[in-house]
Amino acid sequence: MSVHKIALIGTGLLGHSIAERWLLTSHSLLVYNRTASKAMDLIALGAKLCSSVSEAIEAANAIFLVLSDATVTKNLLFESNVPSAFHGKTFFQMGTISPEESEELALKIQEKGGSFVELPVLGSKNEAKSGTLLLMFGGSEEEYHRWYPLLSALGKVFFTGDPRKAAVLKLALNQLIISSIIAFSTSFSMVLKERIDPELFMEILRKSSLYCATFDKKLPRILNKDYSSANFTLKLLLKDLTLCLKETEKLSIQSEPLKAYEKLIRKAIDQGFENCDYSSVFEAIYQIL
Repeated sequence: MSVHKIALIGTGLLGHSIAERWLLTSHSLLVYNRTASKAMDLIALGAKLCSSVSEAIEAANAIFLVLSDATVTKNLLFESNVPSAFHGKTFFQMGTISPEESEELALKIQEKGGSFVELPVLGSKNEAKSGTLLLMFGGSEEEYHRWYPLLSALGKVFFTGDPRKAAVLKLALNQLIISSIIAFSTSFSMVLKERIDPELFMEILRKSSLYCATFDKKLPRILNKDYSSANFTLKLLLKDLTLCLKETEKLSIQSEPLKAYEKLIRKAIDQGFENCDYSSVFEAIYQIL
């Protein structure tokens, strides 16, 4: 049983699965979600549901923030009823945010006496539940060694040092998620429109250096046009792409490819796929409306 008092704020797709993992590995856990009903099933697994962010923060020394964006995170953390002091508490920011947003959040938390770790992850709900996430630890070496035993229950932990580097690494990796699904969707559309056997295409692809496991994960969704039960929604993909665009422009990196991706993703959203699995961008590529 962990000696740390853990609170998790935000039980969406990823947060809920991380909570399940903590409970499965015999950690006591406090949870808070703005929509309490989305966290109720965690009570049966042993979690304590908090009625406010303030209650969760006051009772814990390790607070994991798994929220949709930086604005939501700041609003929840610094609302009037949240404790005025964060002394003795470490906040782990796990959402995808910009490096500037990470720095701003760190400063606000440190001003209140708390410690800050930028902790984005690669992986989704299945990896969270199985403890195979890839975690990027942006914080001091001292904090890294202190928290490594706890965090290793979630997966493999990579030390980045500067929290800013962890945020940029996450954006760089998520850019590959975006570009790879669009590249695959384009190639697969060519195959289908030419009435080539999809399995022949996949058989060749699997034996090549071009192959990515994501292609097979998303293939059934595309073939069956079933984008429900999303691991990662198109809406969140667009949010991350917007962050990538800002970062590439700030670093003077060519951003035209990302602007083209943005156009395709917005088209799919206009077709009604906003809350569907991100592989639904295929529908915007396959058919020109």
